[in-house]
Amino acid sequence: MKRLLLLAALAAAGCYSSDGSITPQDNNPTGVSSFKVEVSGLASVHKDTGVRSLLPLVSSCLARHGNDPEQVPAEERGTRACPYAIPKGPVDVDLAITALDGRGEPLESFNGPVSFRVVPGDLSGPYNMRWTSLTNGQGTGTVRVSHLYGEVRVWVQDEPPQVDFADGGVGGTGPLPRDSGPYSYATGLTAPVYFEEPTLSRVQEPDSYNDNRGSPFVGQFLTVGRPPESGEPLTQSCPPGYAPNDPSRKDPNDGKLVTMVVTGLDPGGFFVTDMTACRVREYTGAGSNVRTPEPSGFLPGTYGSIYIYNYSFPEGLYPGDLLWAISGSVQDFAATTQLTFPAWVIRERVRELPPAEWTKYLDQVPATEITGRYCGMDNRVEPYVTDTLCGYSYGNMKMESLESSLVKLRRVRFPQAFKSCDANGNGTVPFFCPGQGGAPYTSCFEDNPTDPDVSERQCNIDCTVGLGEFAGKICSERSTYNSFGQFVVEMSGPGPREAGFDDSLPYRTQIVKVSLTQSSRTTTALNAGVTGPAQVRVWCDTPVRVKFGPSSVEATLEDAPLAAKELLEHTLTGDELYVAFLADGELINQRQCHVALNSRTRINIVTRDAVPDLQVDCNERDPDAERARQCRLLHRATFNVTGHLRQVSAARPRWIVLPRDVDDLCCFPGPEAECPRPIKPCPAE
Repeated sequence: MKRLLLLAALAAAGCYSSDGSITPQDNNPTGVSSFKVEVSGLASVHKDTGVRSLLPLVSSCLARHGNDPEQVPAEERGTRACPYAIPKGPVDVDLAITALDGRGEPLESFNGPVSFRVVPGDLSGPYNMRWTSLTNGQGTGTVRVSHLYGEVRVWVQDEPPQVDFADGGVGGTGPLPRDSGPYSYATGLTAPVYFEEPTLSRVQEPDSYNDNRGSPFVGQFLTVGRPPESGEPLTQSCPPGYAPNDPSRKDPNDGKLVTMVVTGLDPGGFFVTDMTACRVREYTGAGSNVRTPEPSGFLPGTYGSIYIYNYSFPEGLYPGDLLWAISGSVQDFAATTQLTFPAWVIRERVRELPPAEWTKYLDQVPATEITGRYCGMDNRVEPYVTDTLCGYSYGNMKMESLESSLVKLRRVRFPQAFKSCDANGNGTVPFFCPGQGGAPYTSCFEDNPTDPDVSERQCNIDCTVGLGEFAGKICSERSTYNSFGQFVVEMSGPGPREAGFDDSLPYRTQIVKVSLTQSSRTTTALNAGVTGPAQVRVWCDTPVRVKFGPSSVEATLEDAPLAAKELLEHTLTGDELYVAFLADGELINQRQCHVALNSRTRINIVTRDAVPDLQVDCNERDPDAERARQCRLLHRATFNVTGHLRQVSAARPRWIVLPRDVDDLCCFPGPEAECPRPIKPCPAE
């Protein structure tokens, strides 16, 4: 039966002669059987200038040649022993092409266009780089392609070239050949050119520095990793430049076996992190949107985590399991990259080990704390309109580098109010955008003044960022919570870490030295650039007297006392633009007062699956006394939250943290010294 199927398949391409050889079908319109295709050149292409340069090579090959790419022989480049690194931009492949007849001989009678295809890869150039013409069976051409990885071959085909469709028609630029059919659909391909194999980081890292919404491999079905029975397991190839002043220093993970650990499960799939992913240098040049560079020069994440959408619970997997390989189609869902239609090969099942070892790999994947610097805030006193939405900018690569990884929110406050802004009852509310040049939030598009979205949007703005009736409060939009389970929490905001705040942006905090004899005050107006009421936090390490007022304000021993290491939260009114201090009694510690404007930065979390018993949308005036008490405990506490980070493009805020279970939350109780059920207290920091 198998032989009959094989003969039928071969017959579709050609006919058998009496000696068993295959000849072209009698109805072959061109007489061509295949093409001889040779690569005559490869080059990386600058996406803006078009300037060509050498393709980068993997680190293991460079190391054999003194880390000097110029010393690598041309014949060694692109081989299995010396693959090219996965390029971030387009690549030009120069070709020499010969048409062949059914006997494999040059076919001089073939004249006309042939088209290109690259597998794996995406054609990315103008149309005149997707085809060429042969004359007397001979020709040359250049194909421009992106997203190359693994074993790459260029195909030449006697068929129409690939076109891009947009808005119901053919998009793209450049000339297309005249429809010269009929076509034989004969094909030829090059010998393989080897590029490095994809890792999770390569799948996740965007092509550009100003848009974090997609993977360069969207739409491709690929495999990350390899079990030993299928060949040599995948190892890390970290790019050069780990230590710019010392080329001999490499990323500590360079050359290590790719180690992928399952970090969490949910009803539709699971999250995976590559524990050995290479560190990624932060790009701060032209086109970047870095508001505050990382002191280390590296992004906080490695792009080394991904969500695997399995369409159902992944039976047989447990958090902490190791995987050899993951396969699937790369897709973007609401701006988060994921693999769909997946398959995976398990390397180690931790639940087959003694219980004490179930977390031995998870313990090596620490959660990264999300800070104001990662959210994309400026390191200065004056705020910006998007400070209230963590990671609002699509150019924020700090957050993108952490997508699908485990992160931690420290000392967040849960919403004190829920407000339904769905006035027309259609189950949705419109999202919003900042105005031009840092103006207040408004419509993302042009509004019809009578559109019901206008009032719904303003309601959503006021609730989400704390304006209007919700000024100074933490509010979450109720219809969004009911539909998706996500709700807004307020991050700790700038200030000293010892007081429970975020010290990643030191210039957001004004530090004032105090004395026993002379009043001293802040130097910058506290409400500079603020829309709505300004809440100021004051924390001193020595006892002081405090007074708010205009630039002439001075503190005396008659003013309000503030004990050492006690937090004062104050909403500015009238001419209160500065705050002055006078030491009260003895001077202790550093004799400093820290003054910071609360940025009111919000981020979304979802606890519905992880902690279904936690009642977030509650009422302190509930007729049931115990429910009212639990609500009061929730509103007065602050929480540490661990979970996986996802981006949802239309959400406000865009970034969402998904805890795995109740152990991913803990609480710092309020005045009643008790956490809401079923949350446990956080360990002392």
